[in-house]
Amino acid sequence: MVDFESIKERALATVGRVAEKSVDIAKAAGEKAKLAGRITKLKTEIAMEKDTLRKTFAELGKMYYEKHKDNPTHEMAQAVADAGLSLEILEAKQAEVDALKKELIDDIDEILDDDIDVEIEVVEIVEDVSEEKTEE
Repeated sequence: MVDFESIKERALATVGRVAEKSVDIAKAAGEKAKLAGRITKLKTEIAMEKDTLRKTFAELGKMYYEKHKDNPTHEMAQAVADAGLSLEILEAKQAEVDALKKELIDDIDEILDDDIDVEIEVVEIVEDVSEEKTEE
């Protein structure tokens, strides 16, 4: 004969163990989620601190360059020369941009017969497009 009471007790005990395991799993998942959140927060803070450090080093390098560009230490001579060359290249490219803008304005003046309002609008559009291309 089948002992239904025994089966019922075993089933209830099994359900109880499953419920306990579910609670344990939920607690563990909650703890892991807290850890994952903390890791994400720390990674964000690290990235922000690295950005601050990068900016600080850039400012430090700029200050060194300005102070020692005419008489750098032996170890820094190449870096100072490279920075100077980059500055010269930037200045030359900016001068070229300025010359092209002037040429563009002169050409527009001829075409539009000194229609100043249209000229200003066109120059602003060209500058905006130029800035967008430069940012890309």
